[in-house]
Amino acid sequence: KQTSMDIGDDVVAYKVNDGQAGFYRVRYEDGGDLRELGRLALDKILAPEDRWGLQNDLYALVKGCRVPVNDYLDFLANFAREKSFLPLISIAENLFHAYLVMEGGEKEKVATTGRSLLEKVLGDTGYEPDPGEKHTTSVLRDRILFHAVLYGSKDAENFALDKFSSLMKGDAVHPDIMKSVMQAGALRGDGKVFDWFDERLHSSRSEHERMNVLVALSSFSDRALIEKAQQYILDRVPDRNKFIPAGAMAVNPHAVPCMWDWYRSRVEALEKLHPLHYERVIAGILPVCGLGRGEEIKGFFDHYMTEKDLSKDVVGLSLEKLEINGRMRSYNKV
Repeated sequence: KQTSMDIGDDVVAYKVNDGQAGFYRVRYEDGGDLRELGRLALDKILAPEDRWGLQNDLYALVKGCRVPVNDYLDFLANFAREKSFLPLISIAENLFHAYLVMEGGEKEKVATTGRSLLEKVLGDTGYEPDPGEKHTTSVLRDRILFHAVLYGSKDAENFALDKFSSLMKGDAVHPDIMKSVMQAGALRGDGKVFDWFDERLHSSRSEHERMNVLVALSSFSDRALIEKAQQYILDRVPDRNKFIPAGAMAVNPHAVPCMWDWYRSRVEALEKLHPLHYERVIAGILPVCGLGRGEEIKGFFDHYMTEKDLSKDVVGLSLEKLEINGRMRSYNKV
């Protein structure tokens, strides 16, 4: 169906889906409209919901291979002064997805954009939690601090590693940044750091802290320590928690290349997990860790499903996400 509306000659731009109240995506065929809307977003004339919707709809088009990822990265210049939680948390998630999917020069462009933007946000929020800050500020900082380290931010890395050094000495670190600090420590850590996490996991009385340690154990960059952590998941982590580090490792860029082989070689052990937890492992690994091996993985599960009726729906959905990510990567190759 089509419809038309006279909006007059003095209209600078128009925004479809006002307030993002509708459950649909919007594509602006006239690039001038999107550029003008970007300026309105930069000047905060549009509401936070509309600023969020503009960039999130554009990223959906990136995932659908309708728009190159560089167009999205360029559009984010309109969010250089953004301070609202909703647009920022969405941008952070979109950038991290792009960082996991892209390769080579495109991946570096994502990292450069992410580093610049997240350093600005962390400068606004402060690296240290403030007792009187909003809960959304705490959530945002927790979500982006480690991403900034991954993107190469020296300010974020120096802060996080300084805090981690203090933590290893027995000093207190604010719970709101504990996970990111531990992840940064693992990313740059060695075998001694691994052993420290092992001791911390089994000595901590806090379930929340133990979950943070499990995520950190999945954040090493050294290949030998990644493989050690993979075996540790199976040997030392309680069955009820195994899906947590497995899922975290599936979005560790340094571990991504070896996660599918780990799953395939340990599938019988992983099948013993609770069905919901096993499904989370599959859903975590396939969409990104299977990139470049789509045909092999599809063939594996075609055979797998004829023998075992396990997680059929999750496998199907995960293979679909893998295909989407694969097309997105191919579309953006230079």
